[in-house]
Amino acid sequence: MTSIVLKVLSITLGLFFIFVGTIKLTPSVNAEIYKDMRKTYIRNSKVFPLVKQTGWKPNPHTYRKAIGTAEVIGGIFMAFLPRSPFKEVANLILLGITLNDVYAHYALDEGLEKMSPAIVFALLLTCRFIIFLQSLASEPKSVFDKKDKLDVKKSTPVNTEVKKDQ
Repeated sequence: MTSIVLKVLSITLGLFFIFVGTIKLTPSVNAEIYKDMRKTYIRNSKVFPLVKQTGWKPNPHTYRKAIGTAEVIGGIFMAFLPRSPFKEVANLILLGITLNDVYAHYALDEGLEKMSPAIVFALLLTCRFIIFLQSLASEPKSVFDKKDKLDVKKSTPVNTEVKKDQ
């Protein structure tokens, strides 16, 4: 059951991030939303989380393109790669991107209505990662554990002593 949920979440979240990342990269999907994204990243670059620590503020257009590219690549990994460590790394990177988005909305004091989609997708990515960790915990750790789960009949040794006639 967990593998079905994990696959559905991976494919759905992956396709969503491919779509959202594409919107950030090109106006071919929807020109109006693309313009809104450009304006949003101009505001978001002012509240970049590492500005206070490093004093570095990213270029808004480079920032948008980097996030969009990471979302497209992470979405491709999530949706189309079979079970691999790259899928889990993509999950964590996308989780970091969505948490950064939540922080930007909070820092700009935009309210819960702007922040809620990012919160929902952060929770979905977190749930997906927890389900993955639970599936790892339920898998057998060694060959011997697999043998016990196969319900193999245990045989008893047969008495092989030969009696000598006197």
